[in-house]
Amino acid sequence: MSDETHRRAPTSVRSPEQSLLFYHREGTKAVPFPPGTEVTAGRTWPADAVVDDASLSRKHARFAWTADGVTVEDLDSTNGTWVNGKRVKTERIGPGDLIRLGDVTVSLHVVPARAVAGIDGNDRFGVLLEEEVRRGRTFSRPLSLLMVRHVRGAHVSQWTPQMTAQLRPVDHVGLYSPDTVSILLPEVGRAQALELARAFAAADAQLRVGVTVFPEDAGSAEELTSVVRSVLAHATDAAHVKSRDEEAQPQSGRALSVYGEKMRAVVDDLQRVAGSQLPVLVTGETGTGKELVARAIHDASPRRAQPMRSINCAAIPATLVEGILFGHEKGAFTSAERTTKGIFEQANKSTVLLDEIGELSLPAQAALLRVLESKKVTRIGGDREIDVDVRLVAATHRDLEAMTEAGQFRLDLLYRLNAVTLSLPPLRERPEEIEPLARELVTEANRQNGRNVSAVDPDVWKLFARYAWPGNVRELRNVIERAVVIARGDVLVAADLPERIRGQAASRESVAPPQLDVSGGDFKERVQKQMARYETDLIVSALQQSAGNQTEAARLLQIPVRTLAHKMQALGIKKKFE
Repeated sequence: MSDETHRRAPTSVRSPEQSLLFYHREGTKAVPFPPGTEVTAGRTWPADAVVDDASLSRKHARFAWTADGVTVEDLDSTNGTWVNGKRVKTERIGPGDLIRLGDVTVSLHVVPARAVAGIDGNDRFGVLLEEEVRRGRTFSRPLSLLMVRHVRGAHVSQWTPQMTAQLRPVDHVGLYSPDTVSILLPEVGRAQALELARAFAAADAQLRVGVTVFPEDAGSAEELTSVVRSVLAHATDAAHVKSRDEEAQPQSGRALSVYGEKMRAVVDDLQRVAGSQLPVLVTGETGTGKELVARAIHDASPRRAQPMRSINCAAIPATLVEGILFGHEKGAFTSAERTTKGIFEQANKSTVLLDEIGELSLPAQAALLRVLESKKVTRIGGDREIDVDVRLVAATHRDLEAMTEAGQFRLDLLYRLNAVTLSLPPLRERPEEIEPLARELVTEANRQNGRNVSAVDPDVWKLFARYAWPGNVRELRNVIERAVVIARGDVLVAADLPERIRGQAASRESVAPPQLDVSGGDFKERVQKQMARYETDLIVSALQQSAGNQTEAARLLQIPVRTLAHKMQALGIKKKFE
């Protein structure tokens, strides 16, 4: 989108204390608007304020600030200019009025433009969230993700300025939909995030807030987004703020959907082992549905009458892991004010899912192995062994065999875990499932959001088929959910999709693998050229599979991110994926 803004010379003394704020589906655009000036808004130049939105005409409307006040004039636009729900030709406006140019909402603010700017588009916000998750994982620090919605559908322009005034300069706000924003709070844990969320709800009773925390609730940007959206859906008039409690996780209401041969093979294996007591190791990339498979195993087992317990191993600090898994006695340590059962005791006669088991420390692995072998736990601070009858399902996106070779995972524990291994293929390897899964998810999103999207444009299916889906089914679900929320009508179109999906199709077509050069010349020089081209092919392929995400591409290539960035620069690849 073009951020270019042109301005006529003011006819009076400039003041920085007024601004126009344009809210469009890619974010916001703040334009200074001092008294005595005019601003023409439209889709392209020669408009003064350019907002690249298809619902706008080239020159859509003119805002004028004169001695008589501020007016907006429609310039014979196709989709009209609206003030407080009424289509107008010329109308006086002021702070608090809701102005709409086509599908773009505009508000007048009597504060500096810099104070009302700063709401990122959904794509940009997603990039910031991924970067902060990566930093959080590297430096072992938390972050919180909030999602805030106005229950009566009031546009974000009417309530976010007051809310964002409470945020720090390092926090980020993203436009999720016309009545919903996401908020990224770096280095903020659950208690502080809940305090802020409650302050938002106390200031405006129509706001509902969902809170999720890395790493306790989720370990990736896609999962955090999915969890916070689910948590927000449970906010009510009686409880305006909701948070996901790791020790009392909401049960997933989704069943495992199967539309292709590869997943049918997984389900066949699942059904054969569900009735046994054997441990099961579920492997697969992030977002492939490992937790749904674990729940399907439990639901098909003789233990299904008891609730399954699950824990994200990446969220357990090394100093607390044994207490969380096996419990502690009152007084075992300073903050142990009461005796607490661990996950294994809570799941007696049931199933335990240890998600991301590859993140457990070596001491925690040794403690887990003892429990699996003896079927007994001893609480921290206690001396009594307690019998536990638990079916274990472990899940990971990591290569545990490679970790054993590197000394990062115990081989004897791996032997215990992988009595049965179920490997989930990534979504890009089962493209036949994308359309039926998407249709199912559209129906679900309609039901949850009160929408009525009844059809999908054929161009959407083409884009879905070309996209690599690095976040797999979870990413597909997040994309569908937001697309349904922001869709202009009852048909889902390409413009409702994130830029990363619309853009990758073009990059795949424009970045073609180079052909081998077998022409004459120095042999060593030719070898070097061909090696560079082969290296370029590998990197381009990895970037395409990861939708341009360099961290994911580096993981696929098994090289450091810095090395990848250097090679992209040296080989001239970087500019094609920026």
